[in-house]
Amino acid sequence: MKAEVLQRLPDWPARMTADIAAVYMSVSKSTFLTRFGDIGVKEGSNVFWARAQLDRLIAKQFSIKQPRAQARSEDSDTSWDDLR
Repeated sequence: MKAEVLQRLPDWPARMTADIAAVYMSVSKSTFLTRFGDIGVKEGSNVFWARAQLDRLIAKQFSIKQPRAQARSEDSDTSWDDLR
């Protein structure tokens, strides 16, 4: 995703490539990959990081309590599990 496209979005995307996720985390791409490279999810030739996942890491770093999500019946959908 190019920076000009990102500027037109109303909010950060739900999933991000390393370039965008590094900007989101306010670090260089190389620093981002060193710190968080192992938690990305590969999809085809791309690797993505979830904004919600990055938000949880930030909250943990600053000891910000996060509400626990309640399990819902639709959370048991495993149709995407083969993509990991």
